[in-house]
Amino acid sequence: MSHPSEDLIRRLYKAFASQDMAVINELLDDDITWHAPGRARNAGTRRGKPALFAVMGELAQLTGGTMSSEVHDVLANDNGAVVLQTTRARRDGHPALEDREVLVFEVRKGKVTEVWEHPGDLYAMEAFFE
Repeated sequence: MSHPSEDLIRRLYKAFASQDMAVINELLDDDITWHAPGRARNAGTRRGKPALFAVMGELAQLTGGTMSSEVHDVLANDNGAVVLQTTRARRDGHPALEDREVLVFEVRKGKVTEVWEHPGDLYAMEAFFE
């Protein structure tokens, strides 16, 4: 039997993979804060769904919709979850991106309220998204 936070995060990843915006919208808190390190266009702190969805749309367009995450494991408790994943993407004029990452999710009242991305190779991530 899995933890409710794990179920929520796995539903979220499935919705991202199928571009199911209704489910994504349902599982993210309206005031979500999403942190991505570095200096490239994917980096920064986004507050609220409109800001987050805008950057997600930009990154999808930049990568021609090739960005994907392969989940290796989800570690969860009552306060959130940690996802071990491999992120992959392609972009014209750049080497393909394949990076093992850790994402930390805060979960409150059945919604994701905050996310911290931790790329395995920040330099490769920045070069890909420059």
